[in-house]
Amino acid sequence: MAELVYELSFKGAASDTLACAFGDCEVTTSRGVTTVRARVPDQGGLQGLIERVGALGLELLHVHLVAEPSSGDEVWVNET
Repeated sequence: MAELVYELSFKGAASDTLACAFGDCEVTTSRGVTTVRARVPDQGGLQGLIERVGALGLELLHVHLVAEPSSGDEVWVNET
């Protein structure tokens, strides 16, 4: 299944050390808010990213789906 791209925003400007905790993501900071953009393979991956924010004691402000699979990506249909 294709990976989805999510952005998570949290309160505060990430230091270089904190940004390293999200080394597998794109990290940007603007106006006191840090945004982490990441590709996640599934809901478990998204939950892990959200838990990482919480484990670092950060205040999660927003979770946003940025990109869904394109029409050329495989789509799995469960026909039960």
